[in-house]
Amino acid sequence: MPAYVYLVTGGARSGKSSYAQKLCEKTCPDPIYLATSKVWDDDFNDRVKRHQNERGDNWTTIEEPLHPSKHRDAFCGRAILVDCLTLWLTNYFMELGAFTEPDGDKNAEASTNDDKLNNAAEQALVKTKAEFDKMITQWDATFIFVTNEIGSGLHADNPASRKFVDAQGWLNQYVSSKADMVTHMVAGVPNIIKQFADDSRDPLKAPSSQDLTECVILDKFLCTRSLTMDDKGYFMMKLDHAKGVIRVTYHSCIKNDKGEICDLSGNKISCGGNNRPEAMENFEARTAKELTVKIFERWEHAKDLVTVGHAAYIGREAQKA
Repeated sequence: MPAYVYLVTGGARSGKSSYAQKLCEKTCPDPIYLATSKVWDDDFNDRVKRHQNERGDNWTTIEEPLHPSKHRDAFCGRAILVDCLTLWLTNYFMELGAFTEPDGDKNAEASTNDDKLNNAAEQALVKTKAEFDKMITQWDATFIFVTNEIGSGLHADNPASRKFVDAQGWLNQYVSSKADMVTHMVAGVPNIIKQFADDSRDPLKAPSSQDLTECVILDKFLCTRSLTMDDKGYFMMKLDHAKGVIRVTYHSCIKNDKGEICDLSGNKISCGGNNRPEAMENFEARTAKELTVKIFERWEHAKDLVTVGHAAYIGREAQKA
């Protein structure tokens, strides 16, 4: 099973990086920023610092100009923002001699040897695609790639630049063909031009009206069964329609030596206006899957407080929500 791959493309200052960054932050609590760029001048250095300041302390930055796949151990369970394909391809062009690297006030220079240029352009594309393929074989990572639509601008005025524009276009097409979703940014507005494929799983047959009636009767019957309240605490769930999120609270039933409702450390938990103990923990999620991950996998007290009964309740009610 390959990784989930998202491609964000667009022209200069179209909002690509900002959109990709927000997408990463909404997906993963500790994302990775994989910088493919090399810093060649003060202007680019200022740009790099600005982007760094826009990212929070929860980000991990990895600088890798050629071989990102060697960092696969760091990618496990993370969302990785790869910024960007254009500079990644540029690095291979320079490594193979199509361009020289900028040096101080001296700009990069293109090779004038046609055979060398053609071979470098071809090999740069092959190597970048091969490295990309290595990355996306990692099933437990999510990759968000940023790229540029440089072919939408002026026609390049020299052979080396034209070779690069062609290679960039072919690389974009290749990554797009592998991506689960492609977003084209125009003036800061995201336009999804490739959506997720339809779910290929075989669903249950559509129920008849009689089936639906019987299911309602069954659920109502099951709701009347007696349940034993867990002596450690209970969950409550409600929908926040205004924000479009599911909210869950955990309320403790644990008592300390004074007979007070308390947390795991014995600290008293005050009662709210409805005479119910205030929540010991609050959870907020946009989907059922995000909610269950937050409670069962990331909550530090899950192993001490969560029971099978809790899991059944959360799973059932979250999916219904």
